Order: sequence, then structure tokens, then C-alpha cells
Amino acid sequence: MTDYPLTFKCNDNCISCILDTEITSRIPDPSLKQIADVIDKIDSNTDYFGVGGGEPTLRKELFKVLKYTRERHPNLYIFLVTNGRMFAYEEFVKNLADLKLGNYRVAVALYGHREEVQENITRSIGSFEQTVQGIKNLISFNIPTEVRTIINRINYRYLEELANFIVKEFQGLDRVVFVNMKITGNAYKNRDKVLVRYNELVPFVEKAVEVLRKNNIKVYLYHFPLCIIPGHLWDLAKGITKAELEELTFVEECEKCKVKQDCPMIWKTYATFVGKDEFKAVD
Repeated sequence: MTDYPLTFKCNDNCISCILDTEITSRIPDPSLKQIADVIDKIDSNTDYFGVGGGEPTLRKELFKVLKYTRERHPNLYIFLVTNGRMFAYEEFVKNLADLKLGNYRVAVALYGHREEVQENITRSIGSFEQTVQGIKNLISFNIPTEVRTIINRINYRYLEELANFIVKEFQGLDRVVFVNMKITGNAYKNRDKVLVRYNELVPFVEKAVEVLRKNNIKVYLYHFPLCIIPGHLWDLAKGITKAELEELTFVEECEKCKVKQDCPMIWKTYATFVGKDEFKAVD
């Protein structure tokens, strides 16, 4: 697994971003040589190459980087993580489609079913309309597209509404992923506004999953320790994200848990800033 930021610049300023955007906005972009060196060193055992940021679509050489990655690694899974706003421009989507990358997916962050929810998080006027149009454009060009929703206190009550919105607006979507937030960067600085306990958000996640499953949309849960969700959702959440292993932990209670080997573990930041009392061994 290899993840690399093409830029730390962003046209959103998400209140729940895992980066401190005041700091990262001043970091210069890596050179094309630096990026090429990273791509050249990807070995054959790597699961994927994650292209991120900041907002990678702001990097003018994005398509050049993607093309080079595919030339160097013909079968590698390429994963582009974006806020989707640049894909509101049809020509931009066409440029991506014309690369014919093959084994890849675009993951677009969508936080809510309406402008107010989305833009209270992105703190960027117009971001909801552009992101929604960007997702529609990606689907229209048959580009494998994922909607990725990072859950926080601002949006967790609206997850079922978001699921219904996705069903209505995005026919042909590849999949939906709900992600429990890591409490770093902007999320840490704004933790009084964005932190929500798992036992509060899980009932809303369960309802959203039900809507999506009924409509035959694939859905996954990232960073949901198995003991906090009903057993019928475990298959959506199993497995540790190896690239983030250093940021994950078990607590004392986990030592006697019978599903520990399948558990995605707990964000260290959650255990630190929220606590460990929610986590109970499954027997």
C-alpha cells in the first residue's frame, strides 16, 4: 500500500479534515521528480497506489502523474481520493476517462444530502453543488466511483437522508463507504464541534446501510470496531487498514474478544480523546 499527496492545497477547508490546513496550505508541492521516484519504487506486492492531498485535482500535472503510474505499473490498483469539485467540469472528467486507466477508482467525499450539511463541514460556498455534479459526471463517463462519507457531529443524524439521496441521484454508483473520523488536524482543533461517540452514531449508520442494501448498492464501514456495531454489519467492517496500523490500537478489554482477529481496531485518537468505555469483548 502506497499513499502519496500530490499537493496539500485544497479548495475546501473541512472542519473535520485530518490535516491542519493552516499548516499544510504553506507546504510546497512535491516536485514531479519526487512523485516519479515514489511511483518507481512501488513494488509488485503493493495493493494499491493512493493519490491524494490536499485536493489532488488542483495539481495541474494530475493526469500526467496518473498516466505515468499506469505506464510503470500496468496492473496496479490506482485510488484517487478527492472532493470531486473539479469533476463538475465535463472536460475534466473526459480527460480522466481518456487515460483508460483500467484498474482504478475515484473516491469522492460527500458529507450530506443538502447544501447546509455539506458546506457546514467544507466551509466552502458552492461545494455541495459542484461535488454532486462531479459524482454524476464521473458516473456518466463510466468511471468507477465511490461516495465516501466521514462521519462527525454535524452530519451523523442525516445519514439515512444521505443514503436516500444517493439512491435517488447516483444511479450506477460503484459503492458507498462510511468512515469513522480520525481526530487529528482540523478535526482535533474543532473537536468540540465534530466529535461524536460511536454509540450515538451507530443507529444512524445502521439505518443508512439498510437503505443502501435494499437498493443493491455496495456499502462498507471503515474504522468501526466490531463490538460497537450489530453482528449483521460485521462483514461490512472486518479487516485492519494496514497503511494506518500505527494509528490504531486495541484496549485492555479487547484481549479476551473472540473476534479480535477480524476487528479493524480503534483509532488511538478516539481512545485518547473520547475514552475506552464503549469497547466490550465479544464472547
